[in-house]
Amino acid sequence: MNEFQRQYIECSKRYREKEDADSVRALYALKESLEAESAPEAKRVLVDVYDLLDFKKSAYELFSALASKSDRKDLKRLGSLKEYAENWGDTFAVKCPKTPAKIKEESKREEGLPFFRYHPHPLETGVFQEVKEEISCDCCGKPTKIYYEGPFYGFHADSHFCPNCIASGEAAQKYDGEFQDPFSVDEGVSDPACLDELIHRTPGYIGWQQEHWRAHCGDFCAYLGDVGAKEMKLQGVLEEVLEDPMWDENEKQWIRESVNGGSMQCYLFRCLHCGKHMVWMDFD
Repeated sequence: MNEFQRQYIECSKRYREKEDADSVRALYALKESLEAESAPEAKRVLVDVYDLLDFKKSAYELFSALASKSDRKDLKRLGSLKEYAENWGDTFAVKCPKTPAKIKEESKREEGLPFFRYHPHPLETGVFQEVKEEISCDCCGKPTKIYYEGPFYGFHADSHFCPNCIASGEAAQKYDGEFQDPFSVDEGVSDPACLDELIHRTPGYIGWQQEHWRAHCGDFCAYLGDVGAKEMKLQGVLEEVLEDPMWDENEKQWIRESVNGGSMQCYLFRCLHCGKHMVWMDFD
């Protein structure tokens, strides 16, 4: 056993046992160190790291250059990786959890943006797009480098709105529209001001089908982004999500098997009052 294999065995064991943020960061650190190595034995271990993190295309391409055409085990693995590479690519690779420095960097990007209670990180979730060259907001006409790229139910559904026009309600009022279908929300929110804020002054999110907004403790929840089971495990919220009485046992199993970006997509929410996490899910 060489040193590269020893490090991989140690990191992979920890990851399989815990599947937490630290174990994923350790695998990514090993990945980066192996990518800097030129020795064939390091590259073979790098294939294992790619495979474990679901970088299937990267694993196949690298192993194609390393595999022995006279070794049955190599050929069998190459065939398996090829199938995954063609069907998955690197699309479903496990993402490296953010470091405190990365979180701080993203917070700086959001400086100057209005705060949305029900969608606190719209740049991170992707409904706000950031561009290098300014475009004009279709509501106020002012130049902006950040614009909305999510659902809008009303006239001019394909308009580009700046964050301020969404937060103020001007965009919804001017075009007589809504950012969330008021009939696709959880029951239990009695204050009409909450619904008004959600549908008229909060950026929506993009789902496979009709987007649905979760509620808890008498208020709508904060939308946190698209997730699969792996992302929920890394955040330590999967078991909490599975406690939700909304889902039957079959649906809970779907959640356990969900893959971010896959045919069955989960959307993560957090209660603004008690902090409980829950999901909505739909199919493509």
